[in-house]
Amino acid sequence: MAVFMFINLKGGVAKTTNAVAMAECMASAGYRTLLIDADHQCMAGELLLGARRQLEVEQRCSTLHDLLATLLNDEFHAEQLDAYITRQGSNIAGGLDNLSVLPCSVRIDDFQTNMAKARRGHKTNREFTRKWGCRKALVRRWLDDNFDFTIVDCPPSLAALQVKFFLAVCDAYIVPVIPDRLSVRGAMHLSDRVRKGGYKIRPLGTLWSLYRKQIEQHRITVERAAAGEGASRYLPRPFATIIPNSTRIAESTEPELNPKSFRNKYSHQFAVLYEALMAEIIERLEEPPC
Repeated sequence: MAVFMFINLKGGVAKTTNAVAMAECMASAGYRTLLIDADHQCMAGELLLGARRQLEVEQRCSTLHDLLATLLNDEFHAEQLDAYITRQGSNIAGGLDNLSVLPCSVRIDDFQTNMAKARRGHKTNREFTRKWGCRKALVRRWLDDNFDFTIVDCPPSLAALQVKFFLAVCDAYIVPVIPDRLSVRGAMHLSDRVRKGGYKIRPLGTLWSLYRKQIEQHRITVERAAAGEGASRYLPRPFATIIPNSTRIAESTEPELNPKSFRNKYSHQFAVLYEALMAEIIERLEEPPC
């Protein structure tokens, strides 16, 4: 049982695309998988549920925003968590039995107001912090009891309260990075801020994403990182698997598709890349923390 997130302080690095593909890959391999969409753009949830189911979840108030708001209630109990999970996510074979989704909501930005009100209801800040810490531990135990892997798709920010919540809940984080100067810089700032924030979460690895071998800077950045040279040597250890900038991967997000299997959706060429990445992720999760 492991909980890990995809995050980078720079947007446009295919964070959501890779999080969704990994969730589908793990579920297709037989692992009980949960994808938590923590990004107010709500794209991961919509990619796995479709626009209609995403709207239905929003209307019945079963999103991450609603769950976090419910956690603030004194009467909250663990049995309520299941009501916020939507089963059989993905358009593969009409929905994967092993893939569940906790979608986000555009209302997630209002959660800070809910937190402020909840704090005022306690005598001291320490009292509230202790209660909120107990809620995080409860959620983590429930995730461990119900899923083999939980993947959190985060917005490009550490300031969002839902991101801070999962930084305390997750075991590790993966940083999708385009092998160019700006993306590498954003990833470096992320690792530095996580460390200074005192979070116990560990860096699992850097995932080179949207890689184009015809671009010299991409090739040089990846090669220098592998050799432990250049600015990218300060990033988490890169995975051996590299996800290219591919039209086929982009086309796999089209909602009208009805693929029969994971390999049918991503094609054999790219499905095997995600399967190799999955093996690397599981291997690193099983390694003892440094």
